[in-house]
Amino acid sequence: MGRDRAPRRPARGHRARGGAVSDPANGTQNGVDTEPLLSLRGIGRHFGSGTGTTHALRDITFDVFPGEFVAIIGPSGSGKSTLLNVLGLLDTASEGEYRIAGSSVSSLSQRQRDTLRAHTLGFVFQASHILPGESAAENAALGLRIQGVALPERRAAVRGALERLGILARAQALGKNLSGGERQRVAIARAIATGPRLLLADEPTGALDSENSARIIEHLHTLNAEGVTILVITHDPVVAASATRRLVLTDGRIREEAGVAAAPQQEPPHHAALQARPAHRTTPPDRRPARGRTRSGIARFGDEILEAISTHAGRPGRTMMLLFAFLLGAGGLVGSIGLSQSAAAQVSQRLTSAGLDEVVVSSLGGGIVTDPASSTRIRELEGVVGVGYRAQVSAVNARVSLLPPGTVAEQPGFTGRTMYASAEYLRLVTATTRPASAPAVLEATWSGDVALVGAAAARELGIAEAAPGMRIFVAGTPVEVIGIITSAGRESLLDSSVVLSPALADRVRGEQAELVVRTQPGYPAALAAAIPPIVAPGNPGVVTVQTVADLRALQRGVNADLGTLVGIISIVLLVLACLSAATSMYLTVRARAAEIALRRAVGASRAMIWRMFTLEGATIGAAGGLAGSAAGIAMVLVASGVQQWTPILDPAIIGVGVLVGTLTGIAAAAYPALVAARADPAQAIRE
Repeated sequence: MGRDRAPRRPARGHRARGGAVSDPANGTQNGVDTEPLLSLRGIGRHFGSGTGTTHALRDITFDVFPGEFVAIIGPSGSGKSTLLNVLGLLDTASEGEYRIAGSSVSSLSQRQRDTLRAHTLGFVFQASHILPGESAAENAALGLRIQGVALPERRAAVRGALERLGILARAQALGKNLSGGERQRVAIARAIATGPRLLLADEPTGALDSENSARIIEHLHTLNAEGVTILVITHDPVVAASATRRLVLTDGRIREEAGVAAAPQQEPPHHAALQARPAHRTTPPDRRPARGRTRSGIARFGDEILEAISTHAGRPGRTMMLLFAFLLGAGGLVGSIGLSQSAAAQVSQRLTSAGLDEVVVSSLGGGIVTDPASSTRIRELEGVVGVGYRAQVSAVNARVSLLPPGTVAEQPGFTGRTMYASAEYLRLVTATTRPASAPAVLEATWSGDVALVGAAAARELGIAEAAPGMRIFVAGTPVEVIGIITSAGRESLLDSSVVLSPALADRVRGEQAELVVRTQPGYPAALAAAIPPIVAPGNPGVVTVQTVADLRALQRGVNADLGTLVGIISIVLLVLACLSAATSMYLTVRARAAEIALRRAVGASRAMIWRMFTLEGATIGAAGGLAGSAAGIAMVLVASGVQQWTPILDPAIIGVGVLVGTLTGIAAAAYPALVAARADPAQAIRE
């Protein structure tokens, strides 16, 4: 595709054909045409539509060649700032063609436009837009951070830029403590540290006194002499007179001013040298700093996290408010979880000691317990649901193994429990087996030496299924496995137990024989008094009765109910914290519109702006989560001490608090970050 060239310069004071403003030199370098750095053809910019349309720019056509110092002048409201925003890719022209270094801007993606701003353009605004909470050096490094320049090169470039601007001694001073002239010099240092080809300056001396203005003009000419193309928007006659070329913007239209020679008394130190350029266009040598390789994605992400932390440190009042909001949310969650666990344990402990539905009967010698008549008498008592039998077998007597003893050297011993149990006992503890008929077979007189094996015990012994011929050895006796206990029910130890049939009792001695009496709720205390004289009328003292209620199911219910309650409270606290933080961050986005525009101007993409605010939310949320975890733990300890509870604190609860705080911070920042990323930088600059 062919490229438009700027027309040859006509005689002084004449405009090029078609209303185009001509280039002030002859458009050659050593007799060869030079490509314009900027080329505008018929650029227009309007706002609104229909009868309400406002035309800010009309048919703007001109070229800027490498090495020029161009001043665009005009009265207020003539469209100068709008033109600067179009030139700096902060705004888009409504019509016409705009090329930078031969590339049509209209064909560039948003990412390419961001990259072009970051690496080719430098901005200096009248308001300087210095970040008040960062040092002069950190402000000057902003564009380099966005470019991802490695830290050593970044420091060297910032030091060089500040030194050239005569402000190195103030490198560590916070932006809010700099004078107006110092801020503007830092703004120029920020613009040149990235090594731009073109410096766009919008009223760079508008807010400065004459001394500082002269200093800024001198710095601009120094940069121009080193190869940086300068384009200044100004209404300051001193700045305009110092330029080697002037364009006049009036009512949105542009023309080239004939007289560009400055009065001798207004010339900055480098002005005479600039006027002494040869008749043919010569581009000054490019002395912009060379850049090495940029940092990796991980290193850039680390930079962004540190910048988010620095932003919070620079706004302590706002940070404390956000921190407190997240502290309440995370602290409420951690405290609620800890208190619910502690309260549930306390309630379960009290209920367990009350013994609601279980009585355990034992006797000296065990004869009374093993007598079937004792079970029959107990069943006849009011409130009794059922009576089951169990007896423990010591590991010394049981010697359970998968293979016959002595067949394998150092065969590992069985670590589970071995016991006798009746089918009714298994029913009372709600255990389930596969097959379901296995408990009945366990007590059948014809079954012989058989056993049930808990699921964990089966895994330890290497038993996959209770198939015909599957055997284990108990005290050297082969025992057929007739079923697997698939669920231990109320007696969790059954999962790791081997339950033997009564047929083995004469060869494998059991110990601690007990009758487990399941009762209706509230009967254990009365039955504990009634059972001894019933089963041993002549000597009730040989009978021992214990009320040990199995409240694990009740404990799970208490935990679930309390967990639901505190979960609802925690969610309410987190939602309130999220809304409060989101409101604060949204207001912050509105207040930081100028900063967002500045970052976009120096090359930050929308994704970078979104990440910046999201990371700010994540970091303050994580800090609030950590502080909230500490506060929640303190709450649990204090409340448990007052109530004389045993505090239940899981170390993982701290991680839960930090994670919840971080996620809440991200959620709170989501909408404000989106608003910031979509903000119109040109509008923010105009405001």
